Amino acid sequence: MKKITNDTYQETYFEETLDNGLHVVLWNKPGFEKSYFMIATPLGALDMEQVDEAGKEITFPAGIAHFLEHKMFEDETCDIMDKFSKMGANVNAFTSYTETAYYFSTSGDPIQPLHLLLELAQNLHISKASVEKEKGIIIQELNMYKQMSDSRLLMETFTSLFVNHPMRFDIGGDDKSVSSITYEQLQDCYRLNYHPSKMILIGVSGHDPKQLMKEIRDDQSQREFSKVAHVTRKSYDEPKDVARPSFSFEMDVTTPKLAVAYKLEGIADWKERLKLEWAFRILLDASFTSLNPDYQQWLDEKIINDYFGYDADFGTDYGFLMFYNETDNVEQFRSFIHSSLKKVRDNGIQESTLNQLKRRYFGQAVRSLNNFDEIAVTYMRNFFNHIDFFETMDMAMKITLDDLWYAMDQIDSAREAVVTILPKK
Repeated sequence: MKKITNDTYQETYFEETLDNGLHVVLWNKPGFEKSYFMIATPLGALDMEQVDEAGKEITFPAGIAHFLEHKMFEDETCDIMDKFSKMGANVNAFTSYTETAYYFSTSGDPIQPLHLLLELAQNLHISKASVEKEKGIIIQELNMYKQMSDSRLLMETFTSLFVNHPMRFDIGGDDKSVSSITYEQLQDCYRLNYHPSKMILIGVSGHDPKQLMKEIRDDQSQREFSKVAHVTRKSYDEPKDVARPSFSFEMDVTTPKLAVAYKLEGIADWKERLKLEWAFRILLDASFTSLNPDYQQWLDEKIINDYFGYDADFGTDYGFLMFYNETDNVEQFRSFIHSSLKKVRDNGIQESTLNQLKRRYFGQAVRSLNNFDEIAVTYMRNFFNHIDFFETMDMAMKITLDDLWYAMDQIDSAREAVVTILPKK
């Protein structure tokens, strides 16, 4: 068990890779009663197509990672969620575009729920009948999200941006793809992606890390696993043009909602990707918050309101920048985004603003280290991306004005997609 201490943030964690390949991280929080444990695999909604060692492509329907997450909670002998509850632990799970994670939190002894978490994530108990039954449940869940304007706006924006990339699909898939998922596909997907050597277990706890690691070692030594299958996520040849430059539809909203989005290039190198993500965050926070002297005027003139926001995200083979708002004057908002981006491109960002934001991010980073689930999720995502946890926090301090100029150069107005939700007539 290796001990790692960061003097800047005064944080310590222990890590070890077990004989079966499971990577374990125990973040030590002396004096805290709460414990948070998460086990995760880098199987997400983007893993519709995988490639094995021989170059063979394995294709799954959209939404299979999310479907599998649902089925992992199945156990004919007991209600797993009720079992966690009786142990004084709250359990849940989530599927994103890039990972699936199972986690629990407790203020009591974490040992029992920890063993149960490992049992949950390392055993698949399903039947063909239960798979068919689950389809209706998931389709109902997807239809519920379709009725939520915010979720629908995001999904339609991704569909407008991407032509081939699986980002164009909802994380849960759609009615057709979910209906097509088979018992055999779920078994294959589990076998290919849930081997311990592909996964990480991270615990944030005030309990003795040596005792916790011993419990984990003992638990894993008693379990048998099939031979690891080496597969990778297929990369996609995505055209530069967006799929739909303009798209609108009606929903039960009182005021139109819209997104103005730009398709960006993915970045394979994680350090360059991380640097660009920070550069965009600084650009956006400097230009579209109260740090901008014009911000109050935008509110007074009702160009933006409390709903207004933005986001930028990158993967190895995709990227996007998105602005969203709720307004009766759709064209005015679109023009506002165009003129604001041009102003940033022409004038840049003041170095004093850059330094102010760096100080703010450092403070946020320090505060986040008291948030157990944020530690676990951030560490997990960095681990799968082969990124050092503390280096991601330090990267913001290294961003220069030249990095901001480079970020602005990535925005191409010809690769714009505008999606609008209109009130029903």
